[in-house]
Amino acid sequence: MEAETRVRELDTMADGLNLEQADTDGLVAVSAALGDQPRLRGALSDPALRGDERAQLAATLLSGRVSAKVAELVGAAAARSKGPSDLEALVERIAIRAVLQHDGEIDAVAEELFRFARTVEADPRLQVTLTDPRVDLAARQELVDTLASTKVRPQTLALIHRALAVRGRPLVKTLDSYVELAALVQASTIARVSVARPLTADQLARIKAQLVRIYGVAIDVRVDVDPEVLGGVRIEVGDEIIDGTIQTRLNQARRLIG
Repeated sequence: MEAETRVRELDTMADGLNLEQADTDGLVAVSAALGDQPRLRGALSDPALRGDERAQLAATLLSGRVSAKVAELVGAAAARSKGPSDLEALVERIAIRAVLQHDGEIDAVAEELFRFARTVEADPRLQVTLTDPRVDLAARQELVDTLASTKVRPQTLALIHRALAVRGRPLVKTLDSYVELAALVQASTIARVSVARPLTADQLARIKAQLVRIYGVAIDVRVDVDPEVLGGVRIEVGDEIIDGTIQTRLNQARRLIG
């Protein structure tokens, strides 16, 4: 509950600041710096300092480097943080949320992130290349630019770049976490629907309506077209799975036959 309160307070603060593009860029830059610099993380989350002292330290360190709005948000995160990793996570969330909300295109950006994640997930060679620590980050980001820059919005590209820089977490999982954050911002729950062929608008509407009835919350449907399911539908909502695909039925039949 305490963690939810801290996040809610930071969200409210960010929403009240009317962040502009330069502010969003600054938040992403600070998030990257915290990920790259353990000493900076440690200093801004030092338990020997009071929360207001950590906030003041953030203001001092960031003065002249980022906008006052960014310094205020990072200071607020530092004041509420429970340690270096917690601070890094709080600032990353603020930054990603700001990028998602920029220009009011959050749903479109989330869909592009979901599609790119599925592309990476389906291509082991691409996944290895994009996550190989021996390949310079700039080179991996340049590869993404070549693959996606003309197909996605600038915000989407910026988020993919950021995801590539995140260490200690699989790329696809990071991208999916951004999609989940987009759903949270819109007060909805993600349903991942896997089908062999694209759904018609009517089929999509019926699935969404049925899920809303089942779960009693707003549902954000993300469709994954996967020929390997052969037919039918597989739906994932959180930890729950509704699997009516032909492939699953065939696998079950094979197990029964022995």
